Amino acid sequence: MMFRRQWLALSALALCALVPCAAQADTFPSRPIKIVVPFAAGGTGDVLIRSLQEPMQRHLGQPIVVENRLGASGSMGTVFVRNAPADGYTLLQVGNSTVTTPMLQKSANYDSQKDLAAVGLIATTPMVFLVNPVVPATDLRQLIDHARANPGKLEFSSAGRGSLAHLATESFNQAAGLKMVFVPYQGAAQAVNAVLAGEVKVALTTPSDAINAFVSAGRLRMLAVSSEKRSPLLPDVPAISETLPNFSINAFFGISAPAGTPAPVVARLNDALNKSLAEPAMQAKLKALGMFPRPANADSFAQMMKRDHALWTSVITKAGIEAE
Repeated sequence: MMFRRQWLALSALALCALVPCAAQADTFPSRPIKIVVPFAAGGTGDVLIRSLQEPMQRHLGQPIVVENRLGASGSMGTVFVRNAPADGYTLLQVGNSTVTTPMLQKSANYDSQKDLAAVGLIATTPMVFLVNPVVPATDLRQLIDHARANPGKLEFSSAGRGSLAHLATESFNQAAGLKMVFVPYQGAAQAVNAVLAGEVKVALTTPSDAINAFVSAGRLRMLAVSSEKRSPLLPDVPAISETLPNFSINAFFGISAPAGTPAPVVARLNDALNKSLAEPAMQAKLKALGMFPRPANADSFAQMMKRDHALWTSVITKAGIEAE
């Protein structure tokens, strides 16, 4: 009798080892899910996740808890999720900086390609190319010609060293063969204000209603958008790619999980995310933020992050930016 009970127990253990994914797919989720935002409350990523909180709860049938774990340019929150169980109950809001921070900070302590599993892309937004009106250029070609004729005399601002704006402008420099001078600021608002004041002449930054108002008032000139094609929200503004073919850089926001999260669990989360993004109320919120919903499967999002990794590795190497 004892042998029979032992045999049954061992058989049950073997069966569980053989079909863990199927069991998880059938029962997931069975408790609340935490989404970690690795930056302060009120930022764009935080606003997006909190907007998704209610519809994703409905589609998953479980509460969604949003937790801000900020510090070290997003590394603290990212490492926290990396170290969490790979069961789908702890997720991470990711963006461009998730990819670039380990390239620029020796203390980041994570690998964006190995330590995280892509769940899905939420949205993207193009950047806008701004100049102070004193610059003698009304289009991008004129700006490039002016910068080439005056190497080292045109400055650009960004929200700090290694920010998306910094790296995107370095990518623009490399594509156009320019040598504009980088001047870092503390935050995107200060970087734009520096162009307004004429402290620097150029900024590539994410759009906002305030920027549109400055452009309408003639205090800034918007020469281009960074998306592959013109933005439906700014149809009269050319894409950089119309002057520099194949140039395309967008800010992106998505969700990832710890590496090793079972594929059926990732698929369940991806399905809930995409259904949430398809809802008219969510589409309206994204449009109000100047963003475009980008529902996609997890594999497509993983490939996008891989391309981003290759792009920024090349840009950082060519620009001679060293990790600190």
